[in-house]
Amino acid sequence: MLFLPLALMACSISVVPFIQDPFVAAPQAYKREFENDWVRVVRVRYGPREKIASHDHPRRGTVYIYLRNSGPVRFTHTGEEKFTLIRPAVKGGGFRLGRRLKVKETHEVESLSEHSTEFLRVELKTLELDTQTFRGRFPPEPHPTDNSSQKVRFENRQVRILHVTCAARHKCEGTNPSTSPSLLVALTPSHFRRIVRDGTASDLKIELGQTFWLEANDQLHLENTGNVPAELLKIELRTKPANNPEEGE
Repeated sequence: MLFLPLALMACSISVVPFIQDPFVAAPQAYKREFENDWVRVVRVRYGPREKIASHDHPRRGTVYIYLRNSGPVRFTHTGEEKFTLIRPAVKGGGFRLGRRLKVKETHEVESLSEHSTEFLRVELKTLELDTQTFRGRFPPEPHPTDNSSQKVRFENRQVRILHVTCAARHKCEGTNPSTSPSLLVALTPSHFRRIVRDGTASDLKIELGQTFWLEANDQLHLENTGNVPAELLKIELRTKPANNPEEGE
């Protein structure tokens, strides 16, 4: 009779971490879209009034990029510290910076809206500097004009984040080579012509939230072939990948 409780205990120990993995606990809500030594990109979708079972939240410093207008969401923390937070309604095209968590966070999620929620979670795996400045909410830029532009929305020693507008029927200057590797995020669905080094061109359809990774000094020449401006968010990584990405050091 002594073997049964021990077996059950072993099963419970092995199953708990498995269940708390968000990609296992709620695969319909969390989808890993891209990952390398520098970043991990997760697309998050909550349906109207959807409830998500308890799961672990990443500790890394994170850029939350809101793809659509969406209503409030309740996060009920179920770990050692039990409390509840409500994320207010957000506007598509805005983003938020979340600092690295000191301890592991486990929570349940509940959409409080009749509309779907969709955003990207860009987890930074690079060496953290100026951690006290990595915070804040950044509303979307005003409706783009007919001119191409680049605007720095946030900058510290770890990252630089730019809002890039590509005017209709014009080349997109915001994708020029950078001395740092970077991640491009589409804030609008768009149509581009991609020109490679030998001068050949190909048509490129970009969906909302689609990402592109650029190594340092990579050349990505894009021309907006649509009739409306295209908007991108460019995240430049200024520090190297951390030895311990979970700790940022």
